[in-house]
Amino acid sequence: METEKLTEENYYEDKTWLSNSRMKQYLICEAKAYATDNGEWIEERDETPLLLGNYVHSYFESKEAHSKFVEANKTMLIAKTGKNKGNLKSDFVIGEKMIASLKDDDGFNRLYHGYPDDNVQKEMIVHGEIEGVPVKGKLDSINLSRGYFVDLKTMKSIYAEEWNPELKMRVPTAVNNILNFGYHGQLALYRELLKQMTGKEFRPLIVAVSKEAVPDKDILKIDEEWLEEGLAKIRENIVHIWQVIQGEVKPAKCGRCEYCRSQKKLDAVISLNDLIGDF
Repeated sequence: METEKLTEENYYEDKTWLSNSRMKQYLICEAKAYATDNGEWIEERDETPLLLGNYVHSYFESKEAHSKFVEANKTMLIAKTGKNKGNLKSDFVIGEKMIASLKDDDGFNRLYHGYPDDNVQKEMIVHGEIEGVPVKGKLDSINLSRGYFVDLKTMKSIYAEEWNPELKMRVPTAVNNILNFGYHGQLALYRELLKQMTGKEFRPLIVAVSKEAVPDKDILKIDEEWLEEGLAKIRENIVHIWQVIQGEVKPAKCGRCEYCRSQKKLDAVISLNDLIGDF
């Protein structure tokens, strides 16, 4: 497949480059991702978390980007009835609180928007190859003058404790958010693509802001061993995923997702011990 030249207009519709988010869908269930890519399956999911994240992101991209986002999604964002009629739905009011917690924070503004003489770009498209597979990405904010880029992540909390089954310990929510969503791999991937494009090393950072009634916030860095582990997982799986996308390998079913359940046929008997063994 010949790759297209990536632009702001075609970035999200383009299928000739593999994105990190698309790759993650194939890691969850190849069959569902393949069916979704080919228009055979439309996933029913709550779009509120994605819209909330984009609402906050677009504000810090630019006034124009925020206005455009709100206009394009006003049927989802603005209440038509009830006490909030004509204003933001209650689900998105927290977005305003998250924005307020960051917009006047000097440390955030210096980091995300840079100093007056810095060359800072928002939503910069990066691209390159991993194991011969064409890969693309978009950076929330990159400071080309100072050699770092920032990913703005919205999280339900940063410090509330949760159990992590792989680490076998309770960890702050931010740890599970980063590891479970593969953000350490995403940032390592973007760093590698930037290096291919510029020949320079860039430092990845996360600005985390919580969805709590009083939002928390922090600047987080991913330690090198986690970045290496995240990129190693991508390298390990990316060729197979691309072969599935190209139709060269049959997509495997996870057997548990909505798509797999919709395709299920009763053609076997499962014992109690088999069920216990699945966990």
